[in-house]
Amino acid sequence: MSELESLFLVVLLIYLVQCIYWVTPGAAVFALSFRGRGQRKPRGFVWSALQTEGFLAWPLPPLTPLTVAAWPAFELGPGGVAFREDNGEWSFLPWDGVVVTQSEAKLRCNGTAVFHGCESQVFECFRLLRRLQAAEKTARGAIIQRWLDKAMNAHGAERRLHVFTGRSRLLRILANVQLVFLVVVVPLAFARFGPAILWRVILFFLAMQSLLALEFRTVHKKLFRPASSGRFKSALTILLSPMAAIRGCDVLARDLFSGCHPLAVASALLPADEFARFAGEQLREWQLGDHREPWYQETVAKLMDRTVRQRGVRPDSLLLPAERESGCVAYCPRCLAQYIKNTGSCTDCGFASLEPFEAGKRSSAKRT
Repeated sequence: MSELESLFLVVLLIYLVQCIYWVTPGAAVFALSFRGRGQRKPRGFVWSALQTEGFLAWPLPPLTPLTVAAWPAFELGPGGVAFREDNGEWSFLPWDGVVVTQSEAKLRCNGTAVFHGCESQVFECFRLLRRLQAAEKTARGAIIQRWLDKAMNAHGAERRLHVFTGRSRLLRILANVQLVFLVVVVPLAFARFGPAILWRVILFFLAMQSLLALEFRTVHKKLFRPASSGRFKSALTILLSPMAAIRGCDVLARDLFSGCHPLAVASALLPADEFARFAGEQLREWQLGDHREPWYQETVAKLMDRTVRQRGVRPDSLLLPAERESGCVAYCPRCLAQYIKNTGSCTDCGFASLEPFEAGKRSSAKRT
């Protein structure tokens, strides 16, 4: 293998690493198409030691960036904030006893990490918790309600998607051109003409890097105007690295729906049948999950029902048991996994109690 071939393989390896998204486990990840729609990504590779999950973005043209919708696991109420400790047990702190701190990607309450996400969403949650601390107890419920209303607003998510699709079109075209030039044109040119064309390749890359960095800065400023520090660092990285330039649109798409609930993002992105499947998962997980604050649980459940109904879907129809498979006698009401045993817990999601199919039919009939 020649030195140029070895260099080409190294470049491809670096590019593939650049295509990996690392997100908080449990976050919803969607692939964005050129037409302003999306597709849900299946579960990625969970790296338990680092408490993260990896997703591979489509590496070939046409490039499809991924967007991440992460929802905080803490629960808010007029009296305080509830969150899970490292041992999985719920902890509750009254507002006058909470010490809220933030880093670039983590929000902490009294030293315990309660949310891990993008910088903008961490800062938004930090400001929310500080505002709730300073507010009167009678006003906290309304503040939380407004925050949840905004997060569950599917029309707001659609507006963000529309702006991103229109503003990022040129950036995505340039990125695709750069990728084709790097992995197709450059190897063929070197094979045909040899190192004599190296200076032409360098000039082309310099021109493309400058165009991509300038366009990235323009689009980023439109979408995330206050994030000047992050914009400068990302634009500089794109200017210096061809690999980062090709995936520059990923930086914009990743945090596009920061602060939005995954159900609102799915309503803006997914077609009707995919949205119904995703909404059913979200409703079952929320209604059958372990919660600490009943008021917060009920408020979020009502807003989720409203978002589902806005897409013309009845929430009750999404909670029906799965079609019974041959030989199975029970199912998990939370993840719909089916079993040949009548009792026990679900091995897929850990739900404590399986439900017989006949009982599921009766409970579904009662709900309808």
